[in-house]
Amino acid sequence: MKHVFLILIVFISTILEAQVPRNVVVEVFTNTRCSTCGVKDPGIFRTIHKNPDLIQIAYYPSSPYSNCFFSQQNRSEYDGRTRNYAVYGSTPRVFVQGTEVNNNLDSIDLAPALGQMSNFEVRVTHAKTSTTMAQITTTIFKRAADTTTLAKLYVAAGEDSIVYSAPNGVPVHYGVMRKAMTDSSGMIINLPSLVGDSVSIAKSYTISIDWNQALLSGYGFVMNPTTKVIINANKAKLTGVLPNAIEHIKQEFSLSIAPNPANDRIFVNSDIQLKEYSILDLLGRMRQRADFTQTAIAIETLPTGVYLLAVKAENGAAKTLRFIKSSQ
Repeated sequence: MKHVFLILIVFISTILEAQVPRNVVVEVFTNTRCSTCGVKDPGIFRTIHKNPDLIQIAYYPSSPYSNCFFSQQNRSEYDGRTRNYAVYGSTPRVFVQGTEVNNNLDSIDLAPALGQMSNFEVRVTHAKTSTTMAQITTTIFKRAADTTTLAKLYVAAGEDSIVYSAPNGVPVHYGVMRKAMTDSSGMIINLPSLVGDSVSIAKSYTISIDWNQALLSGYGFVMNPTTKVIINANKAKLTGVLPNAIEHIKQEFSLSIAPNPANDRIFVNSDIQLKEYSILDLLGRMRQRADFTQTAIAIETLPTGVYLLAVKAENGAAKTLRFIKSSQ
């Protein structure tokens, strides 16, 4: 009986103290007027889209082009994050887990970061607290023995995708950082001291009327304060009750595609009147665009692959869904 008890204690201790997967963060520094970005961004995001578990966020510093569309909306925070890595003045730049890699970002650049483990787990919740406010809560759990006591936490909100025809030819922009809730280099935090303990940090922000709430995500990155390497990170979609009927009409209409995958045509169903649609590939290139005249859309001329269907309704609402064009 004594031996069984000892085995049970060892078993429980093993469960309580175990490393967790380290989520991979890819930070892209780009600019909508940078011609080099226009050439390289499609390849960068092609690699990212091949790895759907990556946590990707993009910043638009004011240098080399201060009249960048996104940079003008949040210059100080974009520039601040760029200066955190001491790369202000040049785009594109790409960081994986807090370390700069080749700005072509291929599978070789990602390989060292994949499949790694961490002694700390990060969970993020992201919820509306009023009609115009939201809160991002980052909880850090200590899952295995570690002598690290201090870290930096970077908290931000961003839009998963934004359709904007940039001067450099990029029509869709992914993981666009909108608002940081901490200093650009992060805020110093005390990590949990005992295995199984946790610490939570809540940060609130105001939701701009220009942002698509359905596409907002909250990010929480825990970093080594000296090396800037990502210890662990996570993200979460915005949740919460829509504040009023107007927002409900504009953002939460139903939209579905069938069949999916499809070979020759897709049928689009919605509970409101749709005005127009666009089909883009995952590099952001426009493949088809037309007004809605019927629910069926012919796709037989598209190469096999994954595409984005972006629709706009008569009332100005917009939504984007993915579908697969199959070979047969």
